[in-house]
Amino acid sequence: MASRVVTPERITDTGPRHKNPLIKYVLRYKWHYAGGFAALVFASVLSMLPPLVLKIAIDDLTAGTTVSRLAALGGIVIAIALVESAIRFGGRLLVSSRARWIEYHLRDDLARQFLRLDRSFYLRSRTGDLMARATNDLNWIRDFMGPTVNDIWFTVVMLTVGLTFLFSIDVRLTLLSIVYFPFVAGVVIYLETTLEDKFRLVQEQFGHLTNRAQENVSGIRAIKAYAQEESEVESWAADNRELMRRALSFGRWVSGFFPMMILATGIGTALVIWFGGRDVVAGDITLGQFVQFNVILRMLASQLTVLGWVVSAWQQFIASLGRINEILREEPDIDEPAEPRVLDTIRGDVAFEGVTFEHDGRTVLDRLDLRIAAGSTVAIVGETGAGKTTMVDLLTRVFDPWEGRVTVDGVDVRELSLQRLRDAIGVVPQEAFLFSESLHENISFGRVDPPADDVDEALKTSQLSNDLEQLGGGLDTLIGERGVTLSGGQKQRATLARALLKRPPILVLDDSLSHVDTNTEEEILRRLRVFMAERTTLVIAHRSSTLAAADRIVVLEDGAIAEDGTHEELLAADGRYAGYYRRQLLREQAAAEERELAVEDQGQSGTAAGDRADEEGAQS
Repeated sequence: MASRVVTPERITDTGPRHKNPLIKYVLRYKWHYAGGFAALVFASVLSMLPPLVLKIAIDDLTAGTTVSRLAALGGIVIAIALVESAIRFGGRLLVSSRARWIEYHLRDDLARQFLRLDRSFYLRSRTGDLMARATNDLNWIRDFMGPTVNDIWFTVVMLTVGLTFLFSIDVRLTLLSIVYFPFVAGVVIYLETTLEDKFRLVQEQFGHLTNRAQENVSGIRAIKAYAQEESEVESWAADNRELMRRALSFGRWVSGFFPMMILATGIGTALVIWFGGRDVVAGDITLGQFVQFNVILRMLASQLTVLGWVVSAWQQFIASLGRINEILREEPDIDEPAEPRVLDTIRGDVAFEGVTFEHDGRTVLDRLDLRIAAGSTVAIVGETGAGKTTMVDLLTRVFDPWEGRVTVDGVDVRELSLQRLRDAIGVVPQEAFLFSESLHENISFGRVDPPADDVDEALKTSQLSNDLEQLGGGLDTLIGERGVTLSGGQKQRATLARALLKRPPILVLDDSLSHVDTNTEEEILRRLRVFMAERTTLVIAHRSSTLAAADRIVVLEDGAIAEDGTHEELLAADGRYAGYYRRQLLREQAAAEERELAVEDQGQSGTAAGDRADEEGAQS
């Protein structure tokens, strides 16, 4: 699955290089925006010419004119409209196309940042909210940088050019016509903060609703298994109503702006008609100038009504940009070293030297010292919470130790690049994650275009080859989101095949065969011995067969090593491991007996059903 593999070159370029990348991209396309602005200025000047032609036509009608002259004036208006439309179209297209490019760059930056951030960020974030930021908020930014920027420029230029024409006709009448402008400015200032706060509330609720939708889809099995459909529908409806309430509250504030603008412009127009009409009667201005003045005034009034939408869009833009920048300004807890150490080859010698790690105020590992020789297989045993998985997380730098250090071939893992370190480690977790792609793309996730022989070997070792026929499409089978079409054991074996195909010098098996049946597990372990002989292997397991196959067993208790030795040595010592091993054997024996009884019950039920069918057949 080459499209998902991150190359070292891309890793070095992850994360935004600018705290507010929007400024960077606007500067990148500054000449496109300048060209769009120039086109709008020219188009706005042209838009003032038809009222001037109309003024000439009316004055000519008053003084007496010919049909041919009126036709010529009409042709001029049409020609001006055509040129204005072409220029306006070009200007808007120039700006809107750059807005799409800015959206593309921001979305790319956001995706890189999501991949750059570490687990601690995702532990405190909601998936739905992140999805809302990557979709809804980015759409608002794009719309503002395209159509809204065009409208802002057009409104400012139209007001400037239009007022210039109005003042050239009659200064007193112009001042009367804009007497309501301070009122407009006051409304805008009043709405500015309120609209931003209300839109942020809308976006936050939208993120919450998106998160609930994502959880419902991902957890549909649990919802149906516990018959909680109605409960989830009611919860969804409550969240949906809250989103509607917030959106309506925001919409009422926005909608109220337009009627106020219409009322204000109506009052201004009434003043112009009264005083302008008197000026025409008095002969101070001509009838053509009066009509020209009113046409331009109506054009400016329409732009002022657009101002309400612009104010709303501006607040939505500011709120959305703030939510995007919150993500882009996040810094991962796990940093790349400034000058990473370079290891040409990694043998796989692993050491934990005085490692202490705390989580949620609890000491998980306490001055842990452990060295694992290259090429050896070590099993880590302990009760839940003993720190087994934490050791894996520290080795792969999901977290860093509070004290001490973790080394690979004598080099602190914090001195290695994350790409180099994680390339050298193949982790097979207990909870397998698979993508909604083909089986082949999933198992080749960590390796670009693997040879067919290596794929076959990984499938045979993981025993996934036995299931290809029943999957229907073989390796080309689409396995659904999170591998929903596969059983738990098949998902674990697919994840194992992925790690084997990567062929790392260090292999980590974190209880990775817990959902695999005993017979299949034994065959996998038999085949894995050859693979593990060539590399360092850490095994976190509970099953007795897996533990017995390790070269060495380390027992963790309260974040420290309680016992350390071979399987035979620890059994002979009759300590914690021996007790743990005996309890595990009893659990496995009990589980095997339960399975046998279940098979017998199914067989007896089948026989009884067959007998009943035979009796019914005989009676008929």
